[in-house]
Amino acid sequence: MTQQLPYLALAAAALAWILYRQLSVRPVRENRPYLLMLVLGVVGIGQIVAVAGHAAIPAAAYLAMGAGLVSAAAVGWWRGSLIRVWRDGGTLLRQGNWTTVALWITGLAIHLGLDQVGVFLAPAAERAGAQALGTTSIMLYLSIALAAQRFGTLSRARARAAAPAATAALMSAAQPAARIQP
Repeated sequence: MTQQLPYLALAAAALAWILYRQLSVRPVRENRPYLLMLVLGVVGIGQIVAVAGHAAIPAAAYLAMGAGLVSAAAVGWWRGSLIRVWRDGGTLLRQGNWTTVALWITGLAIHLGLDQVGVFLAPAAERAGAQALGTTSIMLYLSIALAAQRFGTLSRARARAAAPAATAALMSAAQPAARIQP
């Protein structure tokens, strides 16, 4: 467990930073929307590879981690669909709320619960490896959860931007053509 403390501390710091930013009004980077997620993902994969090189990890732990990462994408997209988005002076802004914070906590609980299922299903000799995989996969979880949330948020913003244009096109098509007077 002491070897996993740096991973847990890094993940806890990242989560605290994410939750703080979740409740703040923030501009959305539309030109590079996934840069942070890419960095977190590379760090997360590096951590998993490092652990896998030093511990026997059973297939059940990998399956549980995979299920946890799928839950990250699902809950992240759900959060993204609930985030308030608007434009101010051409800048896309977003702000989460306490529901999105609750979904962060729920998503992490699902991920950690699935990790424990992987530990429970692991042979006794490989339980330490399964536990280590669960702990180190949190950074990759955060990466996927943030990317899915951003995708959901950007999808809503683009749909809202397209809606006024589509409504205007429908309204102009519904109006009768002006008659030309001879």
